[in-house]
Amino acid sequence: MKKAYFFALLLAGISISGMAEDMSGMDMKGMDMKGMDMKGMNQSGNKAQTYRTTGVVKKLDKEWRRVTIAHQPVEALGWPAMTMTFDVEDKKLLDKLSPGEKIGFEFVKRGNGYLLTGVN
Repeated sequence: MKKAYFFALLLAGISISGMAEDMSGMDMKGMDMKGMDMKGMNQSGNKAQTYRTTGVVKKLDKEWRRVTIAHQPVEALGWPAMTMTFDVEDKKLLDKLSPGEKIGFEFVKRGNGYLLTGVN
């Protein structure tokens, strides 16, 4: 009985280590991600909380797709009014903005930063 149990454990260990070995070289670069809208998703894949406030555009960095905004408080986050830089994925949003312009905007948390997702 002990030999059969030992043999079963040995086979299970071999098959698990073989599966891990097969997956270790996986490269996601070649995966077709077309049609997958990841905007507004957080790192765990859940829909990210959207925050809204108003502010004044201070600086645009189109090369790095960033905008610096002096914004009003964001009560949902417990933030006072401040100036901060937001990432922008949609280049069309950057094209709509100019320094000195007062805007209403939406953003989500993404990683360690914040992503501008809409302007009105």
